[in-house]
Amino acid sequence: MLTKECLPFSVFISVYLWMQIFFFFSAPQHLRGEFNMLKIGQLAQIKGDSPYVYEALTQLVNGVNAVGLATGVDPSGALKAPPPIGNLNVVAANGIFDLAITDNSAVRRGIFYFAESDTTPAFSRPYVHFLGSSRNLRISLGNQTLYWRAYSQYLGSDPSQPVPFGTPATAVSGGGTAAGPALQASQGSGTAPGTEGGSGFGRRTESSSGPVILR
Repeated sequence: MLTKECLPFSVFISVYLWMQIFFFFSAPQHLRGEFNMLKIGQLAQIKGDSPYVYEALTQLVNGVNAVGLATGVDPSGALKAPPPIGNLNVVAANGIFDLAITDNSAVRRGIFYFAESDTTPAFSRPYVHFLGSSRNLRISLGNQTLYWRAYSQYLGSDPSQPVPFGTPATAVSGGGTAAGPALQASQGSGTAPGTEGGSGFGRRTESSSGPVILR
């Protein structure tokens, strides 16, 4: 194990820099632009001076890269927001709403999808429905007339631009006879309050009411 007692501080700095470099170059070519990576000179000298550290770094960075790419986080900063989804389709009958998201953009593991419903096309206080990695949602909400939109997000990125159902946003009636109870006020999602729709996990790393750390 590499410890502070057995390696000088300069070696630990080298370890950090090499982790940044390997994380960048191990990512697929079309995804490298999503990462804000540190560019360091004198790499040949570092490798020549510390071959054993270089070998250890290779193993360490491979593990870090695997976790980052699988979970949608960048150890050095925030990822770029994914592209907007291609389309959202919504049908409803007997109080059941069925949603299908089309997303033909290049995504990777760790992508999540959200749908939002509201009684007005302004989505001023929408209900947030978490789909996880699925692009389909079937949910019973009773005979309500609702507007819908959807978007995607990585855990370590801002959400994509929401895409509504219909252009302009078109209301969908649930149908049936069961209306259910009156809607309670939306409480939002992640670090975002109910008045900040389109936020998914949240655009801030902490909520205003407490330290909710996401990335």
